[in-house]
Amino acid sequence: MPKTKSIIAFTTVLAFCVIVFGAYVRLTDAGLGCPDWPGCYGFLTVPETTDELSKAAELFPDQVVESGKAWREMIHRYIASLLGLFILVMFLLEFFKKKRKPWGENFSLRLSLGLFLLVVFQGLLGMWTVTLKVHPFVVLSHLIGGLATLSLLFVYLKHQDQEEQTPSKIAPLVFIGLTLLIAQIILGGWTSTNYAALGCPDLPFCYGELWPSNMDMKEGFLKWQSFGQNYEGGLLTPPARTAIHFMHRLGALVLTLGLGLIILKYINHQSEKIKFAAKLLAAALLAQLTIGVVMVWSSIPLVLATAHNAFAAILLLAFVNLMYAIKFR
Repeated sequence: MPKTKSIIAFTTVLAFCVIVFGAYVRLTDAGLGCPDWPGCYGFLTVPETTDELSKAAELFPDQVVESGKAWREMIHRYIASLLGLFILVMFLLEFFKKKRKPWGENFSLRLSLGLFLLVVFQGLLGMWTVTLKVHPFVVLSHLIGGLATLSLLFVYLKHQDQEEQTPSKIAPLVFIGLTLLIAQIILGGWTSTNYAALGCPDLPFCYGELWPSNMDMKEGFLKWQSFGQNYEGGLLTPPARTAIHFMHRLGALVLTLGLGLIILKYINHQSEKIKFAAKLLAAALLAQLTIGVVMVWSSIPLVLATAHNAFAAILLLAFVNLMYAIKFR
């Protein structure tokens, strides 16, 4: 058990690093730093010698090798592959465990298999991100898949300690909060993948208006962006990006109210475990809101944009942690 738990803990941290570094790659426009997959300009590493650069120019005459972007993309692929390898190891450890429970009672085995299948699908999404030239829907799916992988790994880790405990019921309010959090993460991902972070350049207003009059909701949320085009930098009109950004802001307000009610409900709970989990959630929410506000005021600096992605993952983990504290109080 201790050995398995250490592997799961390391893999969870690694998944978090993959998500944060993936955000950094996307935010520095390095998602197409290598135009092919899984290699880079036909090589396993970034071409650097004269002969390699000459060969890359032959294979991709319309693409200029930008070493910095290419290395960021390849490093992300390397650590994502390492993550997949560790998840495979976890599944094999569960599968070949000497005293294995029957499939229907073996939550750890089913979860490890689900994680392995999810990370394989994540690899396909990573490939399609490149081959479909960072199509917003594909990139959003890849982002959600990464957060789902991280969350399930965290559940897997928590389950190692709670396996023998009797679960309690979770209040419906908590599930409503989880729904709001997932919806806001999707909205944030849609904002990022459509390069709408500055869709409203001011705060608390948007272009000086409480409800901006220049929004195009139909293009922002209902228009299908066809495959085959290069979406790096985004192709939506400014009114569409304003609509996306403003909806993300409204989502942040709704989420704050929802999570605020949950925090108030549990922050003075008689269980120290639940009380501490509620305080962690409050701290993560406050940090994420603060980063979001400062981001807009300072015109989205790279370090804050990356931190905003990181704290979205932390906020999700803090919420899952509270759910586990309530369920196994």
